[in-house]
Amino acid sequence: MKKFLLKTLCFLLPALLVLAGAEAFVRSLPNTYKYKEAWMWQNGHRVSTLLLGNSHAYYDLQPSAMGDSIFSLANVSQRTEHDYFLLKRYAEACPRLQTVILVADNSNLFDVPMEDDEPGRATYYQLYMHYPKHSPLSRYGFELSNMTSFWAKMLKHLEGDEQDCDSLGWGRKYVAEQRNPDDFTPERMREHRFHDWPATLTNLHYVDSIAAYCRMRNLRLVLLQTPVSVGYTRKAQPWQLRYVQAFVDSCRQAYGAEVADYSCDRRFSDDQQYFDPDHLNDRGAKRFSKILGKELFGHQ
Repeated sequence: MKKFLLKTLCFLLPALLVLAGAEAFVRSLPNTYKYKEAWMWQNGHRVSTLLLGNSHAYYDLQPSAMGDSIFSLANVSQRTEHDYFLLKRYAEACPRLQTVILVADNSNLFDVPMEDDEPGRATYYQLYMHYPKHSPLSRYGFELSNMTSFWAKMLKHLEGDEQDCDSLGWGRKYVAEQRNPDDFTPERMREHRFHDWPATLTNLHYVDSIAAYCRMRNLRLVLLQTPVSVGYTRKAQPWQLRYVQAFVDSCRQAYGAEVADYSCDRRFSDDQQYFDPDHLNDRGAKRFSKILGKELFGHQ
């Protein structure tokens, strides 16, 4: 029996070493999550405004165009539960923090849990931002546990393009020259649909938690809806849009949050300002960020 176990171990050892080496290598690569974690601990003392939310914040809000001392903690597909975690995690490192801008709209309030939709991203929060939701030995404690995300990351590495945010956390990849006009046709128009009430109520709970936390800390909270194309709004479920408005209004009444709704802003009715139906391209993002900086902070 001992000889069998020894032979089995000798047989498996090379494979285990290869897997361990691959895991160590992929963790050593740059990525947006690792960058933002390090940046906040090194520079959080200079931050007066934090941006939170999903891709609508990540791609549409350019901190450098909005004003000074602004950093984006937004990430693609970020859930409100992660927004709440990140705000609490870094608030102590930001003694000058005054304002929190959180995207709360049709694109994230009806999300299913990240583990059900994009488990690879759940791994990134656990490994690089120390989100303590899962055991270190769970599938979310290893990049190799999700091969789709692993190979996508390796491809980015081979292309020399691991980190797609700028120095202040803005997603800079949605450039106007690369937009595909076909994405704006009715048959390809993107849509965010309601899935189920447990997931929706969980998302709303975390927005409420953020609002309560900001009130406790005397922080200004802005619940933001970013510009989206006319076609995207037309395809959205009307009851969902009404529900979003009712919810953010309830946060305003209960916690003193501000509501900034730019979803149907006529200044962004031209599809040329978008990369896809619900994300601005780099030119549109710069323009919107300047407008937001002026209208929220009085910057010229």
